[in-house]
Amino acid sequence: MRTISLLTTMIIGVVFFACQVTSASESATRSNIYLDDTRDNYLSGWKAMITNAYPVDALKSGRWFNPAPVSRPFLHVDIIPFSNELRAKLHDNSTDALIVVKDSAIVAQYFRYGFGIEDIHLIHSSGKCFTSFAIQTVYDRIGTEGLSRPLKAYLPRLEGKFFGESTLAQALDMKNGMEWSENYDDPSTATMLSGPVGGWDPLNSEKGPESWYERMFDFPKYGEHGKTWVYSSGSAVASAFAGAAIEGRHYSELVQESYNELGFEDRSWYVSNAFNELSAEGGQALSIRDHAKLGRFMLEKEGSTYVDDVWNMTGDKNDPADSVFLKKYPFAKAYKNYWYKLDDDVILAFGSSGQFLYVDRSKNLIISKYSSFVEGQGAGEFADGLEIIGKIAAMY
Repeated sequence: MRTISLLTTMIIGVVFFACQVTSASESATRSNIYLDDTRDNYLSGWKAMITNAYPVDALKSGRWFNPAPVSRPFLHVDIIPFSNELRAKLHDNSTDALIVVKDSAIVAQYFRYGFGIEDIHLIHSSGKCFTSFAIQTVYDRIGTEGLSRPLKAYLPRLEGKFFGESTLAQALDMKNGMEWSENYDDPSTATMLSGPVGGWDPLNSEKGPESWYERMFDFPKYGEHGKTWVYSSGSAVASAFAGAAIEGRHYSELVQESYNELGFEDRSWYVSNAFNELSAEGGQALSIRDHAKLGRFMLEKEGSTYVDDVWNMTGDKNDPADSVFLKKYPFAKAYKNYWYKLDDDVILAFGSSGQFLYVDRSKNLIISKYSSFVEGQGAGEFADGLEIIGKIAAMY
């Protein structure tokens, strides 16, 4: 299977280029109340497990969303347990939960001790595709003309900013040229500075509460819009803001409606700041069964330009922006609306510490995996995670 045969190059692309992170080590010391109260390396080891599985308690601020008024559960069938060997691999890969959905039925599952199918878990950057999905109806309605308008046309507060000149389509495809670094080991990088602004981390005592508009869209020019590819959390947040502006409603309303459309069964939580700006770059915390429901939507929905654009995306090595992406991510054929295309029938979303949403339309198969990697961006852990998903996919 092409997806698995390219695991090595996939990991080089994902970890080194996307995250630009070296292996994290647990350097912080324990406090006198046992639990280490520092924020250092909070994506590593047991801190990742606490943050991922208990975001309401571990992160600075957020808000709850309701389950759908009419939920749409997956079908119930007899669960065939994984082999002891596969369970050991899942355990060794710091897996918190994994479910396999085949033909809209949960056919296999794994849960670490203490974590259940209804428990919420941070989904990190796999949540970016939930962000683009939340504005799916907007995307379908405005078409190419609307997607080609600059962000400043929808968000006047971006007027005069280089970032505001990029289009909504470019923001959804990471093809805007504003500099942005996702290095979690450097406290001065854009992604780390965004923590207190978004609601992830304690506030900077000198600045107090900040809107994303105050500095998160002001980073220097990296390249021409549309002619380069820069992985940017700011792009996802701006896309959410733009979709809400087009609708004339708060983004949280679009989020709730998108969850209703998917038929969420459980309450969910979303990182947000004092201005009720949702951390749309990956601040969603969902149950694993609700996480998999976006995969079902991508398999079932007909007549949606958004869905068709994702499945039909292609990468052109002669296109300046695509060439940057394809060089950095040789495992993938293309990238659109925050989805990676692995093969003609396989798309993938993934996020920090090992969150995966794998969708194969040729098999009508969805695999959702939650993890808390010891090394938050560890290359070996990502490789092992993808290998496990590949082994499971080959079983169906």
